[in-house]
Amino acid sequence: MPRVRPVRLSATLIVRNEAAYLRRCLASIRPFTDEIIVVDTGSTDNSPAVAAEFGAQLFAIDWQGDFSAARNHALDHASGDWILYIDADECARPLNADALRGALADASLVAATVAFRSRTGMTRYHECRLFRNDPRIRFRNVIHETMMPDVHAVAQSDGLRIGRSPLALDHFGYDGDQSAKHRRNIPLLRARLARDPGHVYSWNHLGQALMGVGDGPAAVDAWQRAIDTVRGRGVQGALDALPYGSLLLFGGEHVAPGLLDEARARFPADLLLQWLQGQQLADAGRFSEAIALLEPLAAIDPDAFCADDGIAYDDRIFGEPTWHTLALCHFRLGHYSDSARYYARAAAADPSNASYVAKQRLAEARAGKVAERS
Repeated sequence: MPRVRPVRLSATLIVRNEAAYLRRCLASIRPFTDEIIVVDTGSTDNSPAVAAEFGAQLFAIDWQGDFSAARNHALDHASGDWILYIDADECARPLNADALRGALADASLVAATVAFRSRTGMTRYHECRLFRNDPRIRFRNVIHETMMPDVHAVAQSDGLRIGRSPLALDHFGYDGDQSAKHRRNIPLLRARLARDPGHVYSWNHLGQALMGVGDGPAAVDAWQRAIDTVRGRGVQGALDALPYGSLLLFGGEHVAPGLLDEARARFPADLLLQWLQGQQLADAGRFSEAIALLEPLAAIDPDAFCADDGIAYDDRIFGEPTWHTLALCHFRLGHYSDSARYYARAAAADPSNASYVAKQRLAEARAGKVAERS
């Protein structure tokens, strides 16, 4: 029987002044990749030297203000059967290389997802980062570049599907000061929206970037433009919820009455909107209704959670703020044992908060008195 050749995997990166991150990235992927392609778009630091240190094939091009052009240049030099596209400010979690190669050896797959964490403190979601090295698959868009239209076209043409891989990636590029990245992205996002004014995700991203550079009114306007787009054409996917969450969290006095109810009606599965409504109900004294929304969130382990719809959630909506609200709601309803349990969880998460311990003891005392009476 002929021996089956192992799947060869090429990693492709585009970099510019990424030396602070690049070593960690390349060290994390070298154990399971067969080649690393690095396209440098004008580094003035030692990023090229770091790439060479890890045996990467290095190619230099001038930055054209187009992420897809740079990524496609990397694809043109890749020789593996499969492509992993990854950024320098990301790294792979340790994994069994044979398990990854086994997953990619599935002849029915055109692409595969990874468990992706977009930012420290956020939950993971399944994101397509692995795909066959096929000249029909190339990136599109100057920002928010994607190869997914081509992936879907090849899948339909060849009768293939998108699967899941055991690979997990962590992104660190949104940790720390983002002002330089915001200033870079704002003109690219505006250019993208001039061509495609209905792209809700870009409107939301533009709002975040504008808020990040201190232009709150323009940010609110961007999020409102996104929401108006959703209202006009209807919901097209889970990501359409993002501008609602952004405006509700950061819009302050610009949040119209009823916006949360509208958002919940349009996106009943969105967990941030569920959390916001739970908090709103608790503030209004509707404790039983708040508990019904918040207890399912408190039962979720954010470290194990991985969404199918591309949404990342702040870990905190599953943690201390939710436990605190639940403790208060249960106390007000006379559910003292449940209240004490949630105060104990909040205290364990923030030992410096003495009020949690005091309230836990009060709830335990009340629970004891109830038990004595019964």
